[in-house]
Amino acid sequence: MVNGAIHRVIEYHVASRPDAIAVTDGPSAVTYRELNQRANALARRLSESGLTRGAIALVRMERSINLATVLLAVLKAGAAYAWIDPASPDDVDLPADFCIQQRSASAKEEAFLAVDLRGALAACADRPSPNLPIVTRGSDVACALLDGAGHPKVLVPHATITALPADAPSSGEWSAAAGAFDLWLGLMGGATVTVPTTAAAASAAA
Repeated sequence: MVNGAIHRVIEYHVASRPDAIAVTDGPSAVTYRELNQRANALARRLSESGLTRGAIALVRMERSINLATVLLAVLKAGAAYAWIDPASPDDVDLPADFCIQQRSASAKEEAFLAVDLRGALAACADRPSPNLPIVTRGSDVACALLDGAGHPKVLVPHATITALPADAPSSGEWSAAAGAFDLWLGLMGGATVTVPTTAAAASAAA
């Protein structure tokens, strides 16, 4: 795979078929070009807000186009994400929908830097935004799976996800399984990923 990084594989499809639909969410849809531009702009905003290379961002959101944008932006910023589905029994209470995991001065307690995700998303207009030059290796962590207390339990590198079977169908649903791996499988395969009706309805009502 391209450079062993999830977002680099997706950027290949952006270059080769930019107008293909990447994600559908109820009546809304984004092309590969639109998703990439939004994620590039958001990645820069998140970096300015304190998201650094190698950090872990805890994202508590329903499946949606916005969530796909956020997760892709985190990867483009060189960081890793831990996705928390609010409808899941493993839901975790956080001070904000987007928190950067930090350590306290004693390094014994976890603390979080909360980021205004709504404002950051609103600032990401659909305009040309080049890919970020941050180098991401296949061994870099892309996703953190949490334990029952909301702490990272399993760290999944980019290479593990890009090595999954790439023969994705032309379209597929984004399930609620932890890690959002089927989102990446669809996008890395150039498919259209669909947010299921129940998740799309919850997203529209939020």
